[in-house]
Amino acid sequence: MKVKASAPVRIDLAGGWSDVTYFTKKFTGSVVNIAINKRAYAELSIDNEGHLKVSYDCEVPVGTGLGTSSAINVALLSCINHSNFSPEKSAEMAHKFEIILGGPVGRQDQWASAYGGAQHLKFNDEDVEIMPFKPMPSAIEWLEKHLIIAHSRIAHKSGEVHSPIWEKFNLGDSQIIEAITKLKDLADDMAKALESDQRDSISDILNHVTLTTDKLSPSINDPVRIVCDSLKGKDVISAWKVMGAGGGGAVALLSKKGKVNETKKVCENAGWMIIDWSIDKNGVLIEK
Repeated sequence: MKVKASAPVRIDLAGGWSDVTYFTKKFTGSVVNIAINKRAYAELSIDNEGHLKVSYDCEVPVGTGLGTSSAINVALLSCINHSNFSPEKSAEMAHKFEIILGGPVGRQDQWASAYGGAQHLKFNDEDVEIMPFKPMPSAIEWLEKHLIIAHSRIAHKSGEVHSPIWEKFNLGDSQIIEAITKLKDLADDMAKALESDQRDSISDILNHVTLTTDKLSPSINDPVRIVCDSLKGKDVISAWKVMGAGGGGAVALLSKKGKVNETKKVCENAGWMIIDWSIDKNGVLIEK
C-alpha cells in the first residue's frame, strides 16, 4: 500500500499571534491568510512484509515563516489518516502534534494548509471558525503581481521568537495584550479591504501590522528592516511585513506600480531568495 499527500504553505497578511491558545482562551483571535502554490509532500508506504516507510519534503525551506512545518505535518497526517480523512481532522491532528513537539502553537497554519485558498479565520478557545470570505478576484490578482515574497535566508525558530512574548502576556503585560488585540483587529480590517479591493487600505494595514509587531518586540522585524525601509524610503514599495513569527525567514514587500522588477533586484542583491507565488485553492490533495 502507498499513500501520497500534499498541502500548501501560506502567506499571512494580518492577525498572526492572535491564533495562539494563550490568547484565544481569553479573547477571540482573527487571522487572514492565503495558501500559495508551494507545497509540502508526504508519502506513506507499507510493503508486503508489513514494513512501514514515511518520507516528506517541501518546496520551500523550513524556517521561512510560511508555515512549512505545519504543511508537512498536515500532509503527513493526511496520509496516516487517509481512510478517515477530512481537512479539519488533518488540521487539528497537526496542531496537536506540534504541541507535543513543544512551544506555543497557533492554529492558522494548519487550517491554511488543510483547506487552501484565502481564509478569514476566527479563534475562540480551542475552536476555529472559517468565516464567510470572498476577496475580489482583482484584489488577489493584484497581490499575486505586486506582493513580492523574499526569503532573507536567515532561518528562524518560531518557538524562540514566541516564548518570551507569551511569557510577558501571561504575566499580564498590557502592551503585549494591546498589541495582539490590535493585530486581531487589523485582520478584520484586512478581510474587509480584500472583499472590496481597497488597495490603499491593504497597504496601510500591512504597515500597521509591522508597526504593531514592533511593539511586541523589535527583534521580529530587525533582520529585514534595513533593506525594507530603504525600499520604502526610495518609494519602491508601499509596505512590508515579515511572514509568520519573524526574527528572520521571509518578508512580503508590496511593490508600487511599475516597481516589481526593481523590488526583486534589490532583494536578490541583498542575497535574498525570491519565492514566486500564486493562490492555491486546493488545500490537501491525497493520492492513493
